[in-house]
Amino acid sequence: MNGALEVGLLGPVRVVADGRTVALAAPRRRVILAALALAPGRVVSIDALARYAWAEDIPALARRALSTVVTRVRQDVGMDVITGTRGGYTLAVPAQAVDVFQFRALVSSARSAAGAAELALLDRALACWRGEPLQDVGSEALAGEYGPGLTEEWFAAAERRVDLLLAAGGHADLVAHLRGLTAQQPLRESLWCRLMVALYRSGRQAEALEAYQAVREVLVDRLGVGPGRELVAAHRAVLTDDPAVAAPAAVIRRPRPARRHPRRLRLTRRRLSAARVVSGAGRPPTDRGSPTG
Repeated sequence: MNGALEVGLLGPVRVVADGRTVALAAPRRRVILAALALAPGRVVSIDALARYAWAEDIPALARRALSTVVTRVRQDVGMDVITGTRGGYTLAVPAQAVDVFQFRALVSSARSAAGAAELALLDRALACWRGEPLQDVGSEALAGEYGPGLTEEWFAAAERRVDLLLAAGGHADLVAHLRGLTAQQPLRESLWCRLMVALYRSGRQAEALEAYQAVREVLVDRLGVGPGRELVAAHRAVLTDDPAVAAPAAVIRRPRPARRHPRRLRLTRRRLSAARVVSGAGRPPTDRGSPTG
C-alpha cells in the first residue's frame, strides 16, 4: 500500500508512510497514533486520548498538550492524516490501512468460505500477527482496554484453523503446536480439548488421558475448580473410544505447518465446546464490533 499510511498493532507498533518505516520514538506519539488507528475514520475524544497518553497524570492544559503531540505525529509520518474537531481527533485512513482490520476482514471472509478456501483465508488472517497485540504501545490503559479482546479474536481464529486441520486428518502434525499453546495458556480448556483429540487420533490415547489429568490439576491448583463440562465430555469420549472422536476421512488435502502464535497472550477464559472440537465442526465466535485485539 505504497503512497499511503499503514499501521501495525498486532505486535510491536509499526508505522509505514509512503513505503518508508516511521520511527515514533516519543512514547506519547506512539500511544496517540495507536489509539487513533484502533478507530480509523472515527473521532476519538480528547478525554480518551489524554487518559491513554498520561494515565493519572493528565496535564491541566490537556487539550493544548495533546495538540502538540498530534502535530509531532503529523511531522513524523510526513502526511496530514490526522484531523481535529472540537471533541477529538480522527485518523483519516481506510480501515484496511490497519492490520487489526485486515485481520478481521480475512476472518469474516473465512466464515463465508469452506474447506481449503476457509483454511487459506485463516492462514492469511493469522499471518497479520507479529506478536502480542500493542506489544510496545507504552500505555497500560490502551493495552488493557483493547489487548484482551484482540487476543480472544486470535484464539478464535487459531482454534477454528485447528478444527479444520483436525477434520482434514492433520491431527499428528497438530500435537506439537497444541502442546505449545496449552503450555502458554494452561487455563484455556478449549485448547486442551483439541490436544486430547489430536493425541487420541494419533494413536496416543494414554497421553490424551494424561493431558486431561494435567489440566485438571492446573485448574484445581490455580482456580480451585474442576474441569468444565466440555473438557469432561472430551475426556469421556477419549476414555470410552467414542466413535465421535475417531479421525475422520481427510477433506482438506493441504498439510501446512502450524502458524506461530503471539507470545505471552494472557487469556484464561473457557471457550468453545468439546463437542465441536470432537466433531471438527465448530465455527469461530462472532467478532466484537471493536477490539475488546
